[in-house]
Amino acid sequence: MAQILNPQRELGKTGVRVPLVGYGTAPLGKKEVAREHAVKCLNHAIDAGITYLDTSPDYGSEPHLGEVMRTRRNEVFLATKINKRSKEGVLDQLKESLRNLQTDHVDLIQVHAVNAWADLEEALAPDGAVVALEQARQEGLCRFIGITGHSRPEILALALRRYPFDTVLSALGFADHLVSGAENFVLPAAVENNTGVIAMKVLGHGNFQTRDLALRYSLGLPGVSLAIVGMDTPQHIDEIAGVAAGFSPLSRAEEQRLLDEVRPLVLKDAQESQKGESKLFWLHDTQVMGWKEKDEPVLVRY
Repeated sequence: MAQILNPQRELGKTGVRVPLVGYGTAPLGKKEVAREHAVKCLNHAIDAGITYLDTSPDYGSEPHLGEVMRTRRNEVFLATKINKRSKEGVLDQLKESLRNLQTDHVDLIQVHAVNAWADLEEALAPDGAVVALEQARQEGLCRFIGITGHSRPEILALALRRYPFDTVLSALGFADHLVSGAENFVLPAAVENNTGVIAMKVLGHGNFQTRDLALRYSLGLPGVSLAIVGMDTPQHIDEIAGVAAGFSPLSRAEEQRLLDEVRPLVLKDAQESQKGESKLFWLHDTQVMGWKEKDEPVLVRY
């Protein structure tokens, strides 16, 4: 077991203690990233105490994680996702992920990117994805069931009140604070139901310069267990691990500095999004994923 250098918090009702920072492995799934480099980064992160690993079939990083899981599975909390909204095909998708990850189970499986009301209704229907995930848990393919979403925190809040999800992965960065006030929806519902809260997009998808302040803002939100951060070099991993190790809440002056940086980015992004050139793209994500399964139009903007 790797030495835990990263401070830890409890992940809601799961009772599992997790590091303040988790590894968002999407950057490792890029085509130009070699297996050797990805494995080096993952091992470096685990050695640094970053033992929460987040992936998805969409990222392209599951096979890289699989190479590491062959020898280090018992050292980590492993989370992946499913995109399907109906029951059909969910178990097949999860089993394919398990093959790629070279393990017989994940710790957490999440209904991914629930950004429209239609998707929540379909996922929670009697023939929805959640029923399939409950079966997966009974079969020992996963330990916990979670939900994720990007731009519509009010949907996630309702989801937590309609079904006892173990975790919620929500965009809880400073840009989300300014645009959707995500913390005002997600955190009260999570506290009410003892749901583990995982923050994402905390560094503005790499667009924030004051990364230490941005990460500390999200980690300072009441009820947040950890934040997942995309990292692509050992140096970046060390930087983020260092911020977590020395975590302290933002002072008023530091929050003002963060506001002075992020507010102009949000204003510029609002203009660019009208032209389809958004860098803070998740702020506008309203895809109805359930339609995608039926080969119907997938993008609706409200």
